[in-house]
Amino acid sequence: MNLGIRAILYSARKWKKTLLVFFLLLAITTLVLSGLAIADAQEEQAEELRGVTGTSFTVERNLSTGGWTSGNGGSYSTQEFISDEMLQEIASVDGIAGYDASIVSMPYYFKETGDSVVTTGYTNSFYTYGSINTEYNDLFVSGRFELVEGSHITEDMTNGLIISRERAEQNGLEVGSKVVGINDPYTDDPEVDMEIVGIFEVVADKNDEATMYDASTMWDFSNYAFCSKAAMEAMCVNYGDGNKIQEADFYVTDAAQLESVINEVQSISSINWNNFIVTANDEVYQNISSSLSDTTALVTTLIIVITAVSMVLIILILSMSIRSRKRETGILLAVGIAKPAVILQYVLETLLIAVVAFPLAYLSSKQVAGTLGTLFGKAAENVIVTPEHFMLVAVVGGILLVAAVLVSSISTLRLKPKQILSQME
Repeated sequence: MNLGIRAILYSARKWKKTLLVFFLLLAITTLVLSGLAIADAQEEQAEELRGVTGTSFTVERNLSTGGWTSGNGGSYSTQEFISDEMLQEIASVDGIAGYDASIVSMPYYFKETGDSVVTTGYTNSFYTYGSINTEYNDLFVSGRFELVEGSHITEDMTNGLIISRERAEQNGLEVGSKVVGINDPYTDDPEVDMEIVGIFEVVADKNDEATMYDASTMWDFSNYAFCSKAAMEAMCVNYGDGNKIQEADFYVTDAAQLESVINEVQSISSINWNNFIVTANDEVYQNISSSLSDTTALVTTLIIVITAVSMVLIILILSMSIRSRKRETGILLAVGIAKPAVILQYVLETLLIAVVAFPLAYLSSKQVAGTLGTLFGKAAENVIVTPEHFMLVAVVGGILLVAAVLVSSISTLRLKPKQILSQME
């Protein structure tokens, strides 16, 4: 009789054992496929994380290596400032997505009617960043502020202004409104014409522990403003070093490459790095990345444990089954059927079960994976079992099942037919 037919007939006759192995393979394969899908979702999340955590590095003046002098305003450092050329050189390094550098002051703004743009503070001054690219200002990158109308200030803007929705509504201003900025209206500081190009909304409370400390605690977030760097320089023209850049933030496209980007930046020979300090800002990425790595390790460990335990169970079940078939095995060997053919029959019996169990596990895992993924903090729709997962599990699973059959057959098939039959007498 053909060994394939013998395998089918035996599987049908021993249907209880067949069902036991079937459900075991179904459960194991479903769990392993779900685990692989969760691991892939974890990896995709990690990839996304590398580009969206606002990972950056700060370049600032190193006051400890500069000299000091005194003036009308007291002592001040003579250390060199960050120049526009220096910013351009650093920004040109591969891996840098964008940057922002600001000059901070507290100017006043006036409408075309001459009326002051009022705030909720005891003065009508705004805590203003004279920015190069507000999109990369920490307040926007961190999510504390969100631009809700208009556009961000960019490097090519010379007179743009962004204010909060609260102050815009309070003063009847909107995108396109013209204002005049004066650093100190009680002195001979120049008037600078500006146009509101954007309006932001305060998302986070400055007193919330989740936000970073800001030295300007006397200004509510709604009294913040952002203007073009050129406009701020024009307003602060009477203040010497007050209109120069002391630090800049550079954001990288891939958080995992932050260290290599910093190393490349510090290799720029035209910059005297003795005069500047470079600080990496990747705490958020490192914390989240560590958490994701722990979860990935846990998922991988579970897959390995499930596979190992399952292999042991399958080997035990097959060993018991093969030992119970000693007479059948002895007869087959006695009539001249070679041991490899007998083993092949056992293999076919197991693979016939797997051929049914694996596809059903693929279908069931599509339903189970999302539910299990939520236990690891994943959105169910992001945990997807793919055909690639199925092919991997089917191939590796098939190999492991063949190995299990071989291991289970060793104790019986190492005997000669006469020895096997004598043990059954």
